[in-house]
Formats: sequence, C-alpha cells, structure tokens
Amino acid sequence: MLSVIIINHNTLEITKKCVSRVQASKNIKFEIILINNTPEDKFDFRDVKIINNKKPLGFGANNNQGMKIAKGDKFLLLNSDAYVYEDTLAKCYAQDFDVLGCQLLNEDLSIQPSWGFFPTLRRIFQFQIFIDNFPVIRKYADSVHIRDLSRFTKIQKVDWVMGAFVMLKREVYEKTCGFDENFYMYGEEVELQFRSSKLGFQTWYYPDAKSIHLARQSNTLSSSFLGEMRGYLYWFKKYNSSFEQFLLKLVLLFGCAIRIPAWAVWGKWELVRSYIQVLPLLFKEL
Repeated sequence: MLSVIIINHNTLEITKKCVSRVQASKNIKFEIILINNTPEDKFDFRDVKIINNKKPLGFGANNNQGMKIAKGDKFLLLNSDAYVYEDTLAKCYAQDFDVLGCQLLNEDLSIQPSWGFFPTLRRIFQFQIFIDNFPVIRKYADSVHIRDLSRFTKIQKVDWVMGAFVMLKREVYEKTCGFDENFYMYGEEVELQFRSSKLGFQTWYYPDAKSIHLARQSNTLSSSFLGEMRGYLYWFKKYNSSFEQFLLKLVLLFGCAIRIPAWAVWGKWELVRSYIQVLPLLFKEL
C-alpha cells in the first residue's frame, strides 16, 4: 500500500483539488494523510486522515508527522499544488526504486526542471554567476539546478528530485529517520536524499509518470530565495569546514552583486527585489 502525505499551508482550494486528484487514482491501494498547517482551514474528506496542527510547522516537520503514522510500504510526499494523473501513483509505485521523482509539468504542460546535483561550493558558484546556463554547458554541467529541459526526458539515476513529488520506500524513512527539521523550507528534501545516498539508497528520475506542479502557491519569490540561501548556509554548517562556510557566504554575496544589476538590465524587478532582501541575511552571517 502507498501512503500519500499532503501538507496544506494556506492553499485551501488547491489542497482540495490535490486530494481529489489523488482519490481518482486507479489500479493502486493507498491511504491519504493530510497535514493541515493552517488551523483556520477546514476539511471534510472521506477516508482521509487529517492532522490539524495548532501552529504552523516546516515542510520537514510536517512530513515527518505523516511518515510516522503512515502504514504503507512506500510513502509519497506530495505538494498540495501538485496534481497527479489517474495512472501516476500506480506507475511510480510499480517501480523498484528507493527514492523516485516523476516528471513535473507546468500548468501549460511544459516540462518543469525537477532534479539536480548535491550542492558544493563549485556548483553553487556556477549557479550564482550563470555559468551553468550557457547553451552548451547547460547540457552537461553537474549543476545544483539542471536547466536544460532535454535532460528531463529519460529515466536516470540522479542526486535529488524536487520535494513536490517524492516517493520513497519505508526503509529509507526508517534508516534516515526522516527530514532534518532544522530546515524550515527549501533544501530539506535534497539533504534527506543526500543522507539516504550515504546509506546506499538511490534516487531515480522517472519521466514515464507525470504530475502538474503549479509551484510557489504558499510562498513568494523572495521567501523562496531566502529559504534557499538559508538552506545552503545550514547545509555547509552541517557538512563543511568553517573555511568553506566563509567562502560560501562570499560566493553568495558575489552572486547577488552580479545578479541584481543583471536582472535590473533585463527589467525583472521582482527578482531584483528578491535578491536585495537576501543581502541582510548574508551580511549578518559574515
């Protein structure tokens, strides 16, 4: 049986649609566990286990709650803004992968980037200064975020898949003890898959199954950038030396110094504002 864990965080109507899409799944036995992170939101689903949090928790803590009571031999961590097709769950469940991510699609059904390589100082530097976005390099670079959409069309072993849709065996949860709850949002699914890889588990990208992911429905662009930067800083505190932690802060500041004027020239003011809002965090950490 598959245990599907969904978190509602200020996405009442979207969450309702997400649950209904899961309930329409065919050829698979499953249970649904809904973690309600917004106390004022009310749900009245049949055959859905609902955990109502008294106060909001982070992505990792909420999923840990769900996995703790899950009865399935596999778990699906599914964003409330991810809509599965009738055959998505059955196709993924049938695969014998330790950790699996399906192909994520945007609302217009174009491919959404959803896997990448574990963060290192070099890879974060590549990302910050746009090197891994050059036309030829992007086809082969081992980037934190893969940008070339042609790389999202075949089944392959990867470092990590996006947390919007992550299916994992119960054994992976039991051996890793779930998410590190010191991540509040962004980076926690990457870090979990990093620890699972150290234990011998493998993560696979499986584009034969698909899900529509609306993306950024419960947060803003600036909070996304801030969360990602905080995630990098915490990751390096956990796994890297003090010197590498210092270099990371310089890399992130340098990246902001390049990206802010670049986005301004291109007229992308929301991105400019988002990177400016990250600066106080980085200066505070120096």
